[in-house]
Amino acid sequence: MADTTTTQPIPGDPGQAPAGPLRRMLHAILGLLALGTISLAIWPPLLGYIPGAEIEGFGGPGQFRVLALVVSAALMLVRFLIRPGKGPSRESIAWGQFASEVGGTLTNERRRPGPVGWEGGPTVRWTTRGTEASLCASTDTSRNDHTQFAADVRLERGFQFQVVHESLLTKALFSQQLWKFASSLKSRERAPRGKTEAVSLAEQMAFLAEKEILIGDARFDNAFLLKSDSPDIAREFFGDAGVAYGLHEVNGLHKGWHMSLMKSGPSGTYRLSLAIPGVVLDSQTLRAGRALVEASIRCFVDRGMLASGSDRAA
Repeated sequence: MADTTTTQPIPGDPGQAPAGPLRRMLHAILGLLALGTISLAIWPPLLGYIPGAEIEGFGGPGQFRVLALVVSAALMLVRFLIRPGKGPSRESIAWGQFASEVGGTLTNERRRPGPVGWEGGPTVRWTTRGTEASLCASTDTSRNDHTQFAADVRLERGFQFQVVHESLLTKALFSQQLWKFASSLKSRERAPRGKTEAVSLAEQMAFLAEKEILIGDARFDNAFLLKSDSPDIAREFFGDAGVAYGLHEVNGLHKGWHMSLMKSGPSGTYRLSLAIPGVVLDSQTLRAGRALVEASIRCFVDRGMLASGSDRAA
């Protein structure tokens, strides 16, 4: 969890309703008046265009400039104090409805570095089978936005996997040759007295240099590219009807998604993650992502993969 969270208002909360037309009009008028007084402070001769106004009546150009700046500052302060409230964003509305559907909470969390870039902002958290799942947006190093479903689990039968939609691009990115070359480069960076962080990560990802895994289901094997450090457990997991169905549902809505299960800490802690390009707002895709994550957690429980004490709700 982020160290600071604030509960987002439920969409439609009167306290967050947009300001009325009178308030918006007054806000605009004060802005124009402030701009006008700043212009007069910069160029006092403009006062001559106002009928009956003489700069000598204000004690001369110097005193007039000071007075104009003070009035401008006062106008800007009042304008700031009465600024119209913003209505909820499209993301907050869509994700607020999603939070209501799953019985979860919508919070606004601090932006923080995560596994794939910067995470935070509007975040939905809910519990399924005793495991906390989350929905948030992340921004990668190329400033691309992703919608990320995630859950941290402790596994007795630990394994890692990466699965994507099969295409020419993903075949190239997940090719044995590419990852063997990357692994050889990282192995040369090994420090004499131990491993560097880069080498440790490379060893964790070493299974990507192996052949893709076929689970024996033609529809699955033709649609997806799967790699894992434990092929037998991966076949058992993706052979689950609920997991396979959820994966096909997501694949039918988006092709650029990426699902993974990677070790994230000691004591058998793993992070299950489903990333979808862009900030997802449509309810169909949100439900599909939720269904896949919940089917995965249910599979961990039903097949005895969770560590003892992890399944508090079962």
